[in-house]
Amino acid sequence: MQQTLQTFYQNLDQCYTQGDVDQVERFLLEAEAQYRKNTAGASEIGIAIYNELGSLYRGISRYDASISSFQHARELVKQEIGADSVQYATVLNNMAGTCRLMGNFDDALKLFHLAEEIYARAGEEQSYAYASVLNNMSLVYRELEDLQPAIAYLEKALTIIQTMPNTEQEIAITYNNLAAMYRQADDTEKAKQCVNLAIDFFERCREEENVHYAAGLNSLAGFLYAEQDYMRALELYQKSAQYTKRFFGENMEYGITCRNMYWVYERLGKRQEAIQALEKAREIFARVLGENDDRTCAIADDLRRLKEGSST
Repeated sequence: MQQTLQTFYQNLDQCYTQGDVDQVERFLLEAEAQYRKNTAGASEIGIAIYNELGSLYRGISRYDASISSFQHARELVKQEIGADSVQYATVLNNMAGTCRLMGNFDDALKLFHLAEEIYARAGEEQSYAYASVLNNMSLVYRELEDLQPAIAYLEKALTIIQTMPNTEQEIAITYNNLAAMYRQADDTEKAKQCVNLAIDFFERCREEENVHYAAGLNSLAGFLYAEQDYMRALELYQKSAQYTKRFFGENMEYGITCRNMYWVYERLGKRQEAIQALEKAREIFARVLGENDDRTCAIADDLRRLKEGSST
């Protein structure tokens, strides 16, 4: 069965390399249908399929579908391997990541802490999987504006990851997240150091591994914007948008980057470009969050104000 699982991942990697999200979804749904038909199919294939579907849907901001897929994976692991297994902790970590993006922070923390406990009991405290949970928990605490545990979890994760070979991408992601924490804590110097380290490590990665490069570019652009280096900030936001669209399509992160570009365009006095960027942001926020969500309404208000200003 190992060869079958290997073939599955080889084919999936080929789909991702082509940069077509719809093709990736089609491949995974076809694999799921085939798995369901084969009642004697290997559970490891089913677990892999549902985990990958959950990650894909999370990446394109289809959060309900992501949770549903991870729930299927969770049940399979529980039945076939056990609720104390490393595989079970991994599914919990993945599902918690989607809960975080949905704003369900209590659920996210419960799942992250449970995953952390399972990894620790399994002796995995020096593994990348354990570091990933610490990294993810720090993000939740950051969004709850509880910066002390946020920074502590992230620094602990970085210490673990730095001991491992071939972890340039993971180190880059961790430095990028740590930069955001320090910035929120008003430690500008440490934040800038971490951003530059994140960009450095991202640029060491192979092109096809740079799915998280956009986040690093966004962070650095934010610093440049604060320092009024608007042209350089715009350049990085545009590059970030290109990477996000290439790997995930016009998802929520793409919409946030468009909103960021609107602010830069407005500072540069490029009103028409600002309107176009904000229109795209409003379109994506409305699709993902709904027309009546407070964030969508705030963007709509900015867009209305901007258009009224352009007609005067």
